[in-house]
Amino acid sequence: MQDKQMQNDLDQLLRELDQEQQQTHTTDDIPHVEANQEYDRERRMYDIEIHIYPREEQEPEEPANTVESFPPIDQEQEPRGRKPLAWARKHTRPLGLISLIVCACTLVVSCLGYLLPLWTVTTTVTLVPITRTIETRLTVTIGSADPNHHQAPGRVLPTVTISQARTVATTGKAHQDAQASHGYITFYNAATYAQTIPEGTLVTAANGVQVVTDQDITVSAASYPTFGQASVSAHATQAGPVGNLKAGAVYGPCCRVNISAVNGAFSGGQDARDYQTITQHDIDAASASLKASLDQSTTAALQTQVQTTETLATPLHCQQKTSADHQPGEEAASVHVTLDETCTGIVYQTQALQTLITQALTIQARQQLGAGYAPGGDVHIITTAQGTMTIQATGTSTWVYQFSHAEQERMKASIAGKNPAQAKSLLLARSGVQSASFSNNTILPDARHIRFVFITY
Repeated sequence: MQDKQMQNDLDQLLRELDQEQQQTHTTDDIPHVEANQEYDRERRMYDIEIHIYPREEQEPEEPANTVESFPPIDQEQEPRGRKPLAWARKHTRPLGLISLIVCACTLVVSCLGYLLPLWTVTTTVTLVPITRTIETRLTVTIGSADPNHHQAPGRVLPTVTISQARTVATTGKAHQDAQASHGYITFYNAATYAQTIPEGTLVTAANGVQVVTDQDITVSAASYPTFGQASVSAHATQAGPVGNLKAGAVYGPCCRVNISAVNGAFSGGQDARDYQTITQHDIDAASASLKASLDQSTTAALQTQVQTTETLATPLHCQQKTSADHQPGEEAASVHVTLDETCTGIVYQTQALQTLITQALTIQARQQLGAGYAPGGDVHIITTAQGTMTIQATGTSTWVYQFSHAEQERMKASIAGKNPAQAKSLLLARSGVQSASFSNNTILPDARHIRFVFITY
C-alpha cells in the first residue's frame, strides 16, 4: 500500500510541475532566446534534489507543497526574468524519472517476496491404495423376513409347462456285408419208403441260381395217390440280390430217385452297404438344444409374474421328459425329438436380500481387514436356487484402504525434500499403499506443494 501511495504522490507532483512550466513559457517577462540562455547557465550551476517521504496510512492526505521540495536559492543566483519555482520545476523531470525507477524496483522486489512461493512447482504423487475382495456365502430361506436367521421375504410362482420338438440328422454309421437270400424248399417223395435229404443238399433253379438246404430233413413214404413231403429252409449260394428267387423257380426232380423239389419265394439277398443309424448322442444333443430354448421360454413366462421389487431365482426348478420316434441303433437318416418341461420359480425381495448380504460382508470385512478399509464399489450378488424355498446367495464386494486428512499430511511431511526413490520407499512402507508414482523425477518440494491423487483399480 505504501508503494502505491508513493507512486500516486509522484505522479501528482509531476503533473503540477508540467502545468506551471507551461504557464512560465507563456510569460512575456524576457525574450524566448534570452530565457533559454539563462536556462542553460542555470542548469549548469544548480543541482536540484527531490525528497519523497511516504505518508502513514492513518493520516489524512495533505496537498503536496511543491515549493518546499526545493532548496532555497539566493537572490544573486536567481535567473533574470524567471521565477525560481518555475525554473526549478523545469529541471525536476529527469530526477523524478530516476525516483520513479527506484520506486518501481522496490515494488518489484516486494512483490517477488509474495510471488516466489507461488512459482514453486507442485509435485503430484499418484497413490494406488491396497484393495481387498471380500466374499460371503449364505443359504437363505425364502418366505419370511428374519435377517438373524438368514431369511428373506419371497414367494413361489405358479408352475409353467412348455413343450418343444426338433428334428435332427443322425450321426451313427453302420456297415452291412452282402447278404444271401433265404427261403424254403419243399421235397416230394414218390417212393413207398421214407428218404432223408441231408443238410447242404444243392438245388439249382431254372435261372441257374443254386440254393442249399440248411439242415437234414426226412421225407415220408408215399401213400398213393398222395406223395410224401417235407419242407426245409435253404439259402442262395451267391450273396446279393441275384439270389432273390420267385416261387417255382426250383421245380422238378432233384437229388434222389423218386424225389422232386419246389421252392417258395427267396428274399433278403442284397449287396454290401453303409447306412446311418440313431445314436444316443443324437437324442441327447437334440434334447439339450431344446432345453436351452425351453429355459428361455419358461423363464420369460415366469418373469411376467415377477414384480418390480422382486428377483427371480435361477436356475429354475424344472422337470423334463424326452421322447423320440426312433431308438438308438435303428437305421434312420433323422430323428424327431420332443421335450416337455415343467418349471416352478421362486422370487425374493431384492432390497431385503441386498441388505442381508451387505451386512454379512461388512461384518466379515471388519473382522478380516479392520477399520481402515471402506467399500469401494457395489455389492455383486449371485443366487442359485437349491430347492422350492431355498437359495444359495454369494455376495462379493471390494474394500479400499482409506487415508484420512491427518494421515495424508503426515505422509507429505515425511517425503518433503526427498528424492523420488526415497519418497517411494517411505510411502510403500506405510500400510495401505500398494504403489506410488511421481509427476517428475526432481527433489520433492515442501509439503504445501505436494498433491496426492488416489486411483483405485
